[in-house]
This record gives sequence, structure tokens and C-alpha cells, in this order.
Amino acid sequence: MKIVVDENMPKVADLFADIAEISYVNGRNLTQAQLLDADALLVRSVTKVNESLLKDTPVKFVGTATIGVDHIDQTYLKASNIGFASAPGCNADAVSDYVLSSLGYLYLQKDVAWLDAKIGVVGFGNVGQRVHKRLAGLGCDLSVYDPFQCQLAYWQDKTVNFVDIEDIMSCDIICLHAPLTNVGAYPTQNMISKPLLDQLKPNTSIISAGRGGVINEVALMEKYHQLSGKLNLILDVWADEPNVNLDLLSLADVGTPHIAGYSLQGREKGSLMVYQAFCKHFNLVAKHDETTALTQGAISFIEPNVTFNRHSVLAKACHAIYNPAADDAKTRRKLSKGDLAKEFDLLRKHYVERDEFSTCKVGVDYNDLIAAGFEAHK
Repeated sequence: MKIVVDENMPKVADLFADIAEISYVNGRNLTQAQLLDADALLVRSVTKVNESLLKDTPVKFVGTATIGVDHIDQTYLKASNIGFASAPGCNADAVSDYVLSSLGYLYLQKDVAWLDAKIGVVGFGNVGQRVHKRLAGLGCDLSVYDPFQCQLAYWQDKTVNFVDIEDIMSCDIICLHAPLTNVGAYPTQNMISKPLLDQLKPNTSIISAGRGGVINEVALMEKYHQLSGKLNLILDVWADEPNVNLDLLSLADVGTPHIAGYSLQGREKGSLMVYQAFCKHFNLVAKHDETTALTQGAISFIEPNVTFNRHSVLAKACHAIYNPAADDAKTRRKLSKGDLAKEFDLLRKHYVERDEFSTCKVGVDYNDLIAAGFEAHK
């Protein structure tokens, strides 16, 4: 059996070496010719998987080690009897870490007292729910926009404050975690449009860590200038990736190359979930789980100075594991070289993966850090 695998998927050799021949490829430049003798294809978000790629190949299974599936033509796969699996939730903790670290950055650099702010979450899937849970645990005032989730019976207990998208735009902080869609009753392509952006008040903070294209970048820049720069922007995703809008990057407080979910453990969980689905599809015994497939964190223990205020303790602890300022600086330096697409992909390919908060135990009984995602010391 042979599998063709995106070279950026971690732990593939550890998981698959004893059951398949592995051929590594550049996911963005993958061609049909590279699949002519492949039984399975494992990708990440940069590969468009559709009829033109798979037609006349022997591929019987496609797995994407990502939560998003907008790059996969699932209709074609189903019609062609090709098995499919994604990795929903694999990077939910990593993106939540990114959000908390970004909020810490905004506090330390711009005195944004986010614990006392009104926060809106757009998209209530695996990531949005995880972000909401952490912020709710910290006592934040939260509103959520997700027209699909709010209609589900599960959420009718009223523990989640579902509102209209217009209400989200009045929040002090807006966290974007919606998938990218352009069909259906509630398409998200350019969902955060100029009319909505015109409603933003000065000093609003936007953290965009879902999919590029959900927010209208031209209208966002216009609003930034209308507010004389009184708009805080943390941007991890871009409308025309890998061609980042450098004018927008120049306005952002933090700009990163779609790596919010790029924790070491999150990416390993993505590979593991695809591996387990692969084994099920081909009737193989899965020999690996999280106890064997996930790497331990480099920093396993911290003891915060709880004499500082809550904002400072959270920011310093989060930044001990991950500080987005480092990724921002590297992104600006690399993208200034000229070949945007190439440098963007290289930043992702050679990303020095960070650990997740959950790999670190807190040395004192400090509930805020436990709510933020750290492990309690037992």
C-alpha cells in the first residue's frame, strides 16, 4: 500500500511506516501524476482535492489533518466511493492558546483590559466553543454569533448568549472563528462586510484566526483609517493566501502566517485522527493513540507570581509558552523579501512549533490559569 503525504504533516513515519510506503510531496504543488500509484492521499489545507486531481488515479482514501474542509470536494469523493476523514477539533486548543496569548499581548502593549470587556465570538464550532469555554471560565461577558448552532436543541439551555451579527459588531473585542463558505443560507465569504465594519467603535480589537476571506480586507483598512488607527488587529488568516495583503499587514498589531493552530500537539493530533480513520477505512488495527503519538511539552511547570493583577499574571504565563510577537516579527521580516507566496509557505513549512498550554502544570492553585487552559498541579 502506498500513501502520498503532505511533507508538513508531523509524525507520519511514526504512525504509518509499518503499514504503508510513504511518499512525501509539496502539498501546494501536488499533481495528478504523483498519485498514479497511490492508494491514499493525506493533505493539509493548502491542497485543493477535487476531480481534476484525483480522476484516473487509484486513490481510495483522502484524509486532511485539518479542521477546515473547504479545500476538499466532498461531493466528488462520495460519488467516486473514496473514503474521507478530517480532523475536527485537532487544533482547537492551539487556536484558543493563540487567542489568549493575543489578548495578553493587547493588554501588555495597548492596555486592553479584556477581562472586563464585552467579547463577541463569531463561529461556534470546535474552536469557537473552546475559546468561549475558556473565556467564560475567566468570567468574561460573552456573545456568540452562529446561526446554525443557535438553532440546535443542545444550546437551548440558554447558557450561551447567541446574538445577531450586528450585535457582535458592538463588542469591544471580536474573535473570528467561522469557516469559509460561499453557499447556503449563511455564507461567510466577506460576511464581515463594509456595512458591518462601519459599525465598529474606536479601540475595538479584532482577532481573526479562522479563515481568510470571512472579513472584507479592503473595507477593514478603510475603517482603520477612518478611526485614525484606533483599531487593534490580530490577524492570522488572509483573504488571498499565500499572497498576504502587505498594506493590511502594515496596519496590524500582530500578523502571522495562518499558524494559530500550529502547536506541536495540535498538528500531531491531526495526523493521529487521520491515521485512526485510515486504519478504520482499510480494516487495520490502530496501534497508536494520544498516549503514544503526542509529544510532551518543553516547559512542564510554572509558578506564577499571583501578586500581580489578573491581566498581568495571565499574559506572562501565556507568553511563557507562546508569545505571538515573535511570529509577528518573523512574518514581517520574511514577507518583506518580495516573493510573498514563497515566503508565506516557507514560514508555515519551517514553523518552529510551540507547545500547548495544557502541557504545562501550574505550581499554585490559580484558577485563572486553569480556566485559560493550563493543567492543575496535583
